[in-house]
Amino acid sequence: MKQNQLTINRFRVARQKSELESDVIAVEEPLQILLQQKNKTHAFSITMRTPGNDVQLTYGLLFCEGVIRFAADILSIDATDFKDKIGVEANIITVKLSNNTSLDLSHQKRSHPSYSGCGFCGKTSLKALELKPLRGLRAIKTPINNLLIKQLRTQLARQDLFSNTGGSHVAGLIYEVENKLEINHSPFFEDVGRHNALDKLIGNELQQNDLSQPGILLLSGRIGFELVQKAIVAGFSTIVALGAPSSLAIQAARQFEITLIGFAKDSSFNLYTSYN
Repeated sequence: MKQNQLTINRFRVARQKSELESDVIAVEEPLQILLQQKNKTHAFSITMRTPGNDVQLTYGLLFCEGVIRFAADILSIDATDFKDKIGVEANIITVKLSNNTSLDLSHQKRSHPSYSGCGFCGKTSLKALELKPLRGLRAIKTPINNLLIKQLRTQLARQDLFSNTGGSHVAGLIYEVENKLEINHSPFFEDVGRHNALDKLIGNELQQNDLSQPGILLLSGRIGFELVQKAIVAGFSTIVALGAPSSLAIQAARQFEITLIGFAKDSSFNLYTSYN
């Protein structure tokens, strides 16, 4: 069994009958990220996540939080595993930052466990987003229609963790190369947390191509502000999601000219903003 899923026994109760069966569930464990620079170590965050692609998660999270701007800002990553007093596997990642990286943690509020995304509310969030170092938006030229949406939904359904457990979120980037989408050759990442899945994707793109590849950002769940915020910081111009957007997510998409699609189904979708 993979490290991101495990098998347990549970009772299935239906029509006044119960049967003992096995079930595959998604794993959730804590990840503590420590930042090291100039012989000093700082606790950055404790994040509940699904194990796997922790390096990409770390790159993506630190990028979205403004700690790093480029992959080269990280000199090395060291991972350590141990079990705490109650037997839970607690994972620690130590990130050694370049001395040229400006490290200011006075505004960070991630020393506590993070569960579903961080950020401030309303106008404060949008104002804070304006002050972040943003990548230029990478526009796509492929027209979005019902046939394309159906193809994108098929790609989401093929992801292993979701297929086996039904308990994970997926974030994928459908690359556009020479005005054509590469639907079958694009990266996907899974996690119990929506924001973690997207951080893993962003971290991968930062490492692989310095976030230069245009494409459609594909999300399996609802669209909260924190997901749109990460997309804007990373320079994704188009978001397609299976779920509903929040009011602040729509407001942010409109303010930063992000094409936002929600409730993506095989035969219909809702277009909340359009700038392509």
